[in-house]
Amino acid sequence: MAYQRKRPAPDPCPVETVLKIVSGKWKVRVLHLLSLDEFSFGELRNSIAGVRQQVLSSLLRDLIADGAVQYRKMSAERSIYALTDKGRELVVLLTPLAEWGNHLLAEQGVTWRPPEPQRSARNGGGGEAYRPTGRPSAQTVQR
Repeated sequence: MAYQRKRPAPDPCPVETVLKIVSGKWKVRVLHLLSLDEFSFGELRNSIAGVRQQVLSSLLRDLIADGAVQYRKMSAERSIYALTDKGRELVVLLTPLAEWGNHLLAEQGVTWRPPEPQRSARNGGGGEAYRPTGRPSAQTVQR
């Protein structure tokens, strides 16, 4: 016999639906990096100080399941992660929240800088900060 709830499930809330996608310690940072370019798992891990491999793997699976990120196998030894159209739309919507958050942090005397992408030597980065090419970021996308 299947379990039957004693209380009906609450009506779905659109804001809670979005917050479920972005909630978590590293998800917004990953979305920010992927708004700049596509990255391999190792490049994402090197770009976000302190994230554990298992945590990053889990949150990438979540973002893929939510439709914000796509995974592509480029070759036997190289795969990349990139934003989907839905993910780019989400980043555009998060940008005003980030600006407001920076304002709140400034009131507390705190300065936050987004993570700098770290490219592997194999991809021409040599561990230096990556500078995005012609792809528009969330700040330059038209609303």
